This record gives sequence, C-alpha cells and structure tokens, in this order.
Amino acid sequence: MKQLFGALHEWVWFGAFVSSFVIAQPAQPQIPAMKVSTYPTRGNPTSALASHDGRYVFVSVTNVDQPNFSGPDSSAGSRKDAVSGIQVFHRSRSSFGQDKLAPIAFVRTGSTGANGLVLLRGERTIAVGVGDDGVAFFNVHHLIRGTGSPHFAPQTKGAGTFDVVATPDGKFVFSSNEYGAVDEQRGSVGIIETHIDHDGRVENPQTLGQIPTGDVVPSLALSPDGDRLYVASELIPAHDPPPIAGAGNPLLSKNNCVQRQGAPARSNGYISVIDTQKAIALSKEPVITRVASGCSPVRITEPADKSILIVSARGDDAILAFSAPLLERDPEHALLRSIPSGGTAPVGVRLFSNDNLLAVANSNRFADSDGTLAILNLSDTIKTGQPLLLPAGRFPRNLSLTADGSTLYLTNYTSRSLSAIAIKKR
Repeated sequence: MKQLFGALHEWVWFGAFVSSFVIAQPAQPQIPAMKVSTYPTRGNPTSALASHDGRYVFVSVTNVDQPNFSGPDSSAGSRKDAVSGIQVFHRSRSSFGQDKLAPIAFVRTGSTGANGLVLLRGERTIAVGVGDDGVAFFNVHHLIRGTGSPHFAPQTKGAGTFDVVATPDGKFVFSSNEYGAVDEQRGSVGIIETHIDHDGRVENPQTLGQIPTGDVVPSLALSPDGDRLYVASELIPAHDPPPIAGAGNPLLSKNNCVQRQGAPARSNGYISVIDTQKAIALSKEPVITRVASGCSPVRITEPADKSILIVSARGDDAILAFSAPLLERDPEHALLRSIPSGGTAPVGVRLFSNDNLLAVANSNRFADSDGTLAILNLSDTIKTGQPLLLPAGRFPRNLSLTADGSTLYLTNYTSRSLSAIAIKKR
C-alpha cells in the first residue's frame, strides 16, 4: 500500500445491548460510524469467527459455567476440571433494522482448552486449538445443531496449542503450540495434514511434524496467498538461540522485557517468516528469517497486498509495522514504524475498512480494570493523531472481521462477553 490509511470524517456510535450514545471527535480525523453491541458468553471467550455469509458466529470458550481460572497460563492446558467448547450464535435482523446475536448451541471440545479458530475451505469443518490436547476438528453443521464430536490432531506433550490457520485449499493446518517442547525450545508450530474430502469434511487429521520457534509461541498468521507463515515468539530461547535480525535496533532488541508484573526482566521476542511449502515438505530449515520484535510480540496481521506486516508488541504498548518484502530481502531494515497502541498491553489486531484502518485490543491484561479498543489511522499524513478509543470489557483479547467487512468481533475474555462492532459504510 503506497499510502496506508487516509483521513476520515464521521461520527462514532457506541452501544451495549439496547443502550447507545454518540461521541464526536472534532479535533482529529475520525473513523466511520461504529455501533458496539455486547453479548454475554457462557465462559471466557478467546476467539470469535463468523461464517462467510455472516449468519453464524462461532466463539471458543473456556471455564464454562465455572469461575475464572486464576493459575498461570502455562498450567491452564493441563487442567482436568475445565469445561471448554464452542458456543454458536445466530445473527438476525431485528424489526428495527439492526443486527442482533442470539446463542443457539454449545458443544464441548472434550479438552482443557478452546482457543484459536479457523474455517476450512467450503466451511464444512472448523478447527480449534485446544490446549494440551492439540487441534480439534468439528463438523460445522453439527455444531450449529449443538451436536457432534471432534477429531483430534495431537501435538507435543504439554503443547498448550493456541492459534490455528489453514491453507486456502484446506489441506493443511498450522498450529501455534505455546509451550510445546521441541529441540530444547519451549514453543513450536505444528504441521497437520487434514485429509479433507471433496465435501470439505475432516475425519482423519494427521500431525506431520513440528518446527521449533522459540519460547512461548502464542499465535501465527498466514499470508493471503498461503505462501508465507508468520509466527510470533514472545521470548528468544535460552538454549542455542538462532540468528535474529534487528539486534542493533533499540526498538526491537531489548533485555528489560517483563512478561507480567512482578516477573523478572527477560529478552525481547521475535517473529519468524516460514516458507509454507518447505514446512509442508518437512524441510530441514523452512524458516526464511527471524526478526526481533520488541517485548512480547503476540499477534500478527497482514493486508491483502502483502505490503506490510503488523505486530502487536504487548510489553511495549506498541504496534510494529514491518515492510513484508524487506523481512526477506533486508530484515535488518524491515521495521517501518513503531506506533503507540493507545492503551496498555495490546493483543488482538485486525485490519479493516479495505485495510485502511487497524483495530487494536488493548487488553490491560495484568490490571484489574477494563481494556479498550483502539482504532488507529496509520497514514503517513497523520503521524501525530491520537487513536480513537472505544470501551471494551476486561481483557479484550482477539479480533475478527466478517467477510463483507461490516462487523468486527471482539472477545472480552475476563468479562465473558462478545462485542459486535457494526461498521457504517461510507
């Protein structure tokens, strides 16, 4: 994109359930009108994903009908008392012409977790990262009816599988195994062959192998064409660390990163760029490059034109914008900008409005207070403008966008709620 994000001039609407109010921002460029409606979930929601036609929204939830889990993240995947699953909502139009969501089904994953979601080609199958049990595959039609049982693709012992992405043809799924130990690194990427049939069903998924990718691997993203896999690693491995570009850039390479309040200082994290075809072929070295990415890089997104790569650096309260081509050609100089996220501990990121705006879930994760949803305009012509902040619940975590670009979904993990942000067309 030659110019990322232009100036906008409209009002912003907020709402929760049936209440709403209007906020004007006359002193700065504004985003299109947006209305926020919030719905309760049965458990702590991690991810939400809408079907292509927008009629159904699938939400991964943990601690269903139980108190929030107060233990460390690293032990969450090994619990035996957790009830996790996928809650299904139906979207309909009210008599007032407004969209609304209604819960219609819940299906247990039969595992200790329910995290990242991806719909495979044809939308007959949905895959979900399910903690130490690996990746589960569900029949979508069964989910909508509140029935069905998963087919599992196990990962490493104690994997803590979190995020999942799928190749455009649905034949392969990659998983981020947050704590999966491979080659003395505590974090990996799993490679799964789905054996998807001609009707889009998956009944015999097979894990082919693992790629060691550093310590604590919370998420990954696939390029729009499926050629590149981008992986976030929160920490450089202590044992035999690999070569990582950006060591001379103080915005990227640090030794004072704190994972959470009270924890000792650690090194920065990094992102890995992986050739997906080499990964599928189980090549010995599928990683093209690794680039330092500040304190606790946790989420990644890329526009359709593959010009930039956006990374949320949670520990820096910042958004990093890299040149995607330079990540491979000249990784030492790939960083374009570091931008304040507009809040504390940014996690989820999502481009929207034809990739002209960026939504950021400022999680405020380690504080006992609500987070915010920031809307960033990253145009070179607007370097000093402050982001617009919308209210969110506690620990706003992940963001997704409907296929038609009309609605953003935000999961508020600790508040146990799902926010639907309707975007008015300009």
